[in-house]
Amino acid sequence: MNKSLFTNPLETSPGLTIDDLNKYLPAIHTVEDMTMTAEQMQEGLFLVKCLDGLKQIPDQSIDLIIADPPEDPWNTLETQNSRMTLQDYYQWNTKWLTEAQRTLKNTGGIYLLTNWHYSSMYHGLLSNHFKIRSRITWRDRLAREKPRIPTWTNEAADIWFATKSDDFLFNQKAVSVEADRQELLNNPVGSNLWMDIPGSLDENGGKPQELFMRILQTSSFKLNWVLDPFMRTGDVGLAAKQCGRRFIGFEADKDSLLLAMKRIDQKDKS
Repeated sequence: MNKSLFTNPLETSPGLTIDDLNKYLPAIHTVEDMTMTAEQMQEGLFLVKCLDGLKQIPDQSIDLIIADPPEDPWNTLETQNSRMTLQDYYQWNTKWLTEAQRTLKNTGGIYLLTNWHYSSMYHGLLSNHFKIRSRITWRDRLAREKPRIPTWTNEAADIWFATKSDDFLFNQKAVSVEADRQELLNNPVGSNLWMDIPGSLDENGGKPQELFMRILQTSSFKLNWVLDPFMRTGDVGLAAKQCGRRFIGFEADKDSLLLAMKRIDQKDKS
């Protein structure tokens, strides 16, 4: 007879029930479970730090990386007992981007989401490892909801699009179809100014699914391998599953990973 791992309702995390914990905790995969080769890749969500996970990914095996690096990895991921300096943060980003470049196929691309504070830093970092293609600006409603200070309210965020080589995947047909759909709204989708993304946020505080759907449909095809090295609660994974992509996600926070497992599992069953 199976014994429940948790029975005290006070032990649950937001968005997770006791039944969820009993179901998903035994199913957690860690870096020890990552045994991938170029011939045999492995879909899944892994409880692992970004850099440790990337080191387990074979060379030139990933078609698309969508990354939203944490602004404070000293609190959430890598060095919880000491605060990073800006130099530490730069070096930390350099390390994972170096590994990310190694894992990408020659036709692969990376989309890196950032706010205006670090946008110029990521432009420089990406330029050291990839070929910059575009800086996309979109209306980040979450930024607008942050506490106001006595200056201009920021509502914009950047997405840097870069590729490993000049021979990269870009589905112009997907852009054209979406552009036709949006023509009546006088909003050219082919532009790098994405003001049409809906502002609604899900209950987990994530970014709009439409944002990731557009990236996936433009820079990947069905059954392509998509990697999110900072998965949080699984927004990219949800969009990837909906688009028929094969997905690998890393998350260092167990509660966030469990919620991502639940959300993606529910999507698979719907």
